[in-house]
Amino acid sequence: MALTGVSILAGSAVMNLTLIWGSCVVFGNYDISDSSTPSAMENIKKPFSLTDYGVTTDDATSYTARITILSMIPFLILQIAKLINSSSGIRVVILISLLVTLVFLFLYCFYQVFQPWIQERRLAYVTKKFVTKNLVTSLLTATGKPDESRIREVFSLLLGIKLEEAGLRNEDFVKNVLEDFDASGNGRIDETEFHRGISKWLYDANHPADNNQYDEQPKIFARTAKSEEQQRLLANKAKQQSQTAENHWFNYFKAAFLLIIGTAVLTLLAQPVIDAVDEFSSAVNIPSFTISYVVIPVAMNYREAMGAIKSARQKTKQSISLTFSEIYNGVFMNNMMGLGIFLFLVYIRNLSWDVFAEVLVILIICTLMGVLTCSSTKFPLWTAIIAYLMYPISLGLLYVLTQVAGWS
Repeated sequence: MALTGVSILAGSAVMNLTLIWGSCVVFGNYDISDSSTPSAMENIKKPFSLTDYGVTTDDATSYTARITILSMIPFLILQIAKLINSSSGIRVVILISLLVTLVFLFLYCFYQVFQPWIQERRLAYVTKKFVTKNLVTSLLTATGKPDESRIREVFSLLLGIKLEEAGLRNEDFVKNVLEDFDASGNGRIDETEFHRGISKWLYDANHPADNNQYDEQPKIFARTAKSEEQQRLLANKAKQQSQTAENHWFNYFKAAFLLIIGTAVLTLLAQPVIDAVDEFSSAVNIPSFTISYVVIPVAMNYREAMGAIKSARQKTKQSISLTFSEIYNGVFMNNMMGLGIFLFLVYIRNLSWDVFAEVLVILIICTLMGVLTCSSTKFPLWTAIIAYLMYPISLGLLYVLTQVAGWS
């Protein structure tokens, strides 16, 4: 059970930071040479180059990569058990690694209460996906121009959109729509402002190359109020928002409750799921190595991978930054939740385990890709080739360590 669970965790982490990461660079590439400008890109098509084409990210993306690197500390502590021969000493190492994992998970959630920029970036990522998938395509004419009649219909039905299915709360989406549509700053959107805002969304979706000068602050469709009247109205809006602070605390407690319930459900279902994986592997006569490291990670991450690639194909600095942040945040949560549940079961039930190979591969891949992203904001196409190559290399290393060297 222990081996299968951590094998799936390793396969998912490696897939996200190699295949999916590299695909985002490939599908989202545009001219990133220093000499390129929006006007030049429109008029002159430069020849293909592995160094002049690629993607760029904002500074906040590097911060999420650093968080992923920090999450490697409990994995590193767990590797110390390889050097200890006594069972009591190994249990101490497991307990320390478990406590560090839980502390990291708590600090990650607690930090976002007072510094919610990670939540805001995730909301931005989900909002852009929702707008592109559900609004943009339905509001264009056959010639690709805004359909005014459809826009008027959407204006009257906006609050009836099924936002929950896209992972958005109604109040979050309405807040972001106000920020991008309310040009007057009076807290209301008339038909003219709505038409102008929707037209802007449609233009941004169809002309992504014009939007690479992305504001690096973690906001949605950032807009700067320049006039004194707008500043005054924004100040009044901020005052009104402060009056609803108590509702935010309710949301925090609700999120914490759901997180605890989700962790409990995962813990209870871990054994049945892993047993089902083993039975499936035997029934279809596929090696358990392939099932654990390839098949299940692909099935678990397929939807996220398609969403990340679709977002990257907008070919903007903003879309790439939000997509990379989503990848690293997902890897962090999977690492902490997966390792925490694994260590809890091993410690409580005193299970036998030997997952040093999987832990080592997670350490190597997450550290290398984390360092790459936090040390630069420009990623030429050749970095995607390196990311792609790291996937078979990682699987090969896992195979050698588990099947040949006997680390399992």
